[in-house]
Amino acid sequence: MEIKKVAILIKTSIQFDGRVISQIESLSEHFNNTEFRIFLLSDGPYNILFSKNCVIDEINLFSRKLPKSNIFQLFKMLEFGVKSFFKIRKFKPDVLHIHDDTSSFGGGLFKVYYPQTKVIYDDHELKYIRSNKLFDKLMFFLEYILYRKSDIVIVANNERRRLSSVIYNRKNIEVHENYFHNRKTKKNKVDSLIKLINKINLLHLEGQKIILHQGQINEVRGLKEFIKLANKLPDNFIILTIGISYVQYQHLLKSVNTLKHTRLIFGGYIEYEHISEVYKIIDYSLIIYKNFNLNNKYCAPNRVYLSYYFGKPIIVNSENHVLFNFIKNTNSGVLLEENSNLDSVFKELDGLSNLTNHSYVRNDINPKKIIDIYYKLIKS
Repeated sequence: MEIKKVAILIKTSIQFDGRVISQIESLSEHFNNTEFRIFLLSDGPYNILFSKNCVIDEINLFSRKLPKSNIFQLFKMLEFGVKSFFKIRKFKPDVLHIHDDTSSFGGGLFKVYYPQTKVIYDDHELKYIRSNKLFDKLMFFLEYILYRKSDIVIVANNERRRLSSVIYNRKNIEVHENYFHNRKTKKNKVDSLIKLINKINLLHLEGQKIILHQGQINEVRGLKEFIKLANKLPDNFIILTIGISYVQYQHLLKSVNTLKHTRLIFGGYIEYEHISEVYKIIDYSLIIYKNFNLNNKYCAPNRVYLSYYFGKPIIVNSENHVLFNFIKNTNSGVLLEENSNLDSVFKELDGLSNLTNHSYVRNDINPKKIIDIYYKLIKS
């Protein structure tokens, strides 16, 4: 089988989606004579360029103007599915690469009508399992069909593979971790990022150590633990938050002792193309996923691999077995227990340096895995 055209179907904020960017970069660079077309339902403005053989074809929905409700959500799913179906049919791909369950209706519909087209389904999340909501049951059914019809199914870690194989009754599931692809970019840094980098460098000169928290801070992402850590920060530790809005940051400060407000820094949103600039200069990474749902319990966050790639010790909650096992297997950080002595935790962190003997590039998080998966599809 020769792959001349690949259609990639996705709903996302593509500028911040490390998993999608990493895969597209690796594939378009390796298969440089293949035409890649990204059929994108964007969750926000974007300004990103890929290789010359890779083009974004944006899908716009009228139904996005409708109020938020389960009924209108159904209309959005149907409109996205129908529009993507006709766009992909016109493109006539050899391979359809579907990302996440939000694309399951259009992708599944295409596979039913054009069964000769090879389909890869990359399951990003475990959202609709065990739900009693009618819409969720529908989405689960559509995803189940994709699991059964797709030529290759990909998940983000071994824990998800074991769970998915039982739920969807499929044995041959590939694992592709959320590895970091060190993307070369010609885009200039925005002023806010330049100021943030200068500020971090200045803090280092003052003897401060920076703990980075990337992404939302809520109950399922360890809000309680974050506040405890913030309130116990020693005089030589700072927490930097990125991936949240300034309004969210201000709301967060209200839960933290006012004496510690100067110990928290707002970093805003950082595009994936420049995220490495931040990870290079921080000292530690804080990642907490509470076991409130299956998606969190079997988490596979990009920032685990980002931190590991740049050799930064990671602070994780021990109750999450995926994070616990990663730290134990790679000896790459500190475990936060339910009743941890935080003074001891900071003392342990203070004695840690950057990881220099990690095997990221060598074997255990191999950036070439997605290419190997495509070769497996070619040989099938």
